[in-house]
Amino acid sequence: MSNHPFVPLRHKEVRLLWSAAVVSDIGTWVQLIVVGSLVAANTGSAVQTGLVALATFMPQGISAPFGGLLADRFDRRKVFALALMGQALVTSVLAVVLGLGVRAPAVLTVLILLGSGAGALGAPSYAAMQPDLVPPDELMAMVSLGVYSWNSGRMVGPLLGSVLVIALGPAWTIGFNAVSFVVLAVAVALVRRPFMPHGDVDLDSSMRNRLADGWRTMRATPGCWHGVALIVLFNLTVVAFMGLIPIYVRAEYHGGTGLTGAVASAQGVGAIIGGIVITVLGNHHSRSWLLTRIVWVLAFALGAYAVAPNTAWVIGCAAVLGGVSSSMFITASAIVQRDAPPHSRGRVVSIMQAGMGVAYGIGLLFIGSIGDAFNLHIAFGVGAVLMLAGFGYMTIRSRHWREAVDGELPASSISLAAC
Repeated sequence: MSNHPFVPLRHKEVRLLWSAAVVSDIGTWVQLIVVGSLVAANTGSAVQTGLVALATFMPQGISAPFGGLLADRFDRRKVFALALMGQALVTSVLAVVLGLGVRAPAVLTVLILLGSGAGALGAPSYAAMQPDLVPPDELMAMVSLGVYSWNSGRMVGPLLGSVLVIALGPAWTIGFNAVSFVVLAVAVALVRRPFMPHGDVDLDSSMRNRLADGWRTMRATPGCWHGVALIVLFNLTVVAFMGLIPIYVRAEYHGGTGLTGAVASAQGVGAIIGGIVITVLGNHHSRSWLLTRIVWVLAFALGAYAVAPNTAWVIGCAAVLGGVSSSMFITASAIVQRDAPPHSRGRVVSIMQAGMGVAYGIGLLFIGSIGDAFNLHIAFGVGAVLMLAGFGYMTIRSRHWREAVDGELPASSISLAAC
């Protein structure tokens, strides 16, 4: 096993897809920060600002399971490319709406929701393609590349968005995001080989039965079940801080788009560094060893972010949170991809993505509501405590969780609820 965190880039197809994904992720963050800042400035509400971020990620909970069905039935490359073109179309409509002067949060949120829903249909296909793009010992590094891409967008997108808004206005800025989806779709089309599902595909089974089969497979596979549980807990308690950056900066530190971009970019830098570090550590330590330490650092970092006395502290804590958040995502999702059976990988991964989307939405509304009722300092502190409490409950309830995440248990030998 190579210790190099960028080893998957030795494959031509990976280089092509990853470079295009960087462009697309920059565009997504341009849109998220620009629209979030517009809503924060017009409403002053943590909940309404959070709804913009929620509309970006929540569709995973609705569309991802259907995307999983598509990924386990059709060529995953084609499904992913068509979903990207759907995102490009809806994002173009959003740009036109902004150009016409519409600023109503409900209208903007619905359009973002539709575009993200199209993207969520293709996400399981791309995730299911990854184990076929690289050897098994490079899978964790392959997942890390997605984190580097996403957080490169997090670093560059807010700053670029701030410049584009001033120079061109919000409509043309969102138009850049529409073009970025087309760039990624072209890159996917240039990968000339098919990515068909492995094994037998039951075409006669109903959609409901095939979804249920994916759920049963996930529940019967210890690594997948525990990985999904950890991802859900993480999104319920911690991840809301990302979507609430615009209102946290404005309400507690009197900052605008510039400071919002600085905090989001610091988080992106931290996430990339964290991804590199966790990929290297993953070659030397067990997954259970990594996860235990990640959870404790996550809770401490979120608590420090909650009590930040000044903007420099906020930026520093955001960098640390970015690092440990990417570490949690990489470690848990690599466990799920490692253990998911090839013939149902799309559905199992889609369940993970759906769980992320739903949990993020619930967490965002819960933390945002506490922020509106009291303040976001208290809200983030509550999230830190709940993260530790939830992990403690899981480790007590599931006596064999270490063996499960380390890949030492056969399928059907354990479940979180049965222990």
